[in-house]
Amino acid sequence: MKKLLVILLFSILQYLAHAQDKTYSSVYEALKTPDTVTSFDLNCDELDHFSKEVEKLLNIKSLYVTDCNLEEIPDVITRLSNLRLINLEANNLTFLPKQFIQLDKLSVVNLRENKFEELPEVLASLPNLREIDLAGNPKLDFSIAFQILSKVANLDFLYLSDNHLVKIPDNLITLNKLKELHLKNNPKLDLEQAFDVLSKIRSLKILALSDNNFKVFPKNLKSLENLEGLMLDNNSDLLIQDLVSKLEFLPNLKVLLLRNNNLLKLPKNLKGFSSLKILELSNNNFSIEEKKRIQIALPNTKVIF
Repeated sequence: MKKLLVILLFSILQYLAHAQDKTYSSVYEALKTPDTVTSFDLNCDELDHFSKEVEKLLNIKSLYVTDCNLEEIPDVITRLSNLRLINLEANNLTFLPKQFIQLDKLSVVNLRENKFEELPEVLASLPNLREIDLAGNPKLDFSIAFQILSKVANLDFLYLSDNHLVKIPDNLITLNKLKELHLKNNPKLDLEQAFDVLSKIRSLKILALSDNNFKVFPKNLKSLENLEGLMLDNNSDLLIQDLVSKLEFLPNLKVLLLRNNNLLKLPKNLKGFSSLKILELSNNNFSIEEKKRIQIALPNTKVIF
């Protein structure tokens, strides 16, 4: 159980690990003890000041440059050779500089909500890269992007939410270390085709399909036999009885999230949920009596209302 939660909440735990170090947001404050600065949340107005002083802040491991309307990354950032995490969320980026290859210790790259049309090939050359967030880049040519992603040898966390995806290219199966995949808010996604591909990624443990307006799942859901965590929040049209019956074929599934689904009750037969360790049902509309019934029906499951 402990192992499962470590996998499921890895992103949060990773964030908390970075948060243990003080995160600076003022260049002036950081320069008082520059050697101790390992995490920096850059104020957009201080970008020029930061660029001039970057040589004094080379111990930075986590850098956040978000919502700054950047169209390109200042070259000085590629001098931060100790970077493990870079968050460039909510800018106007369309490319990464070639010098980005110098950041060979990078483990996490967040490019969420930018304007990429082509995925930077330099990402495939970062040997320690394990997590890429490409959510909210709907103009990205994913037929080509997946060719590049397939070359990121150690990739285990991938975020592709909010990208108008319809299909998952076959070459994704080369990501044989992928543990967690986020496909939230891709309502036109062909689930049957997607599951055919994902079932061949034996390392995949967690799949996020929230906000997709799904009603029923195809029969080949059972092909994801190694899945341990499934996120289905905000799918209010979901036919819960259909889901319960199909989850009987996923004996390794331990965590199921069904938050914000306007549920009033669950089916009488909950056999498909019986192997769950955690069932998250927050922000639904269960009566007190129904909550009690669910808890009695699932004595070995931690049910969260």
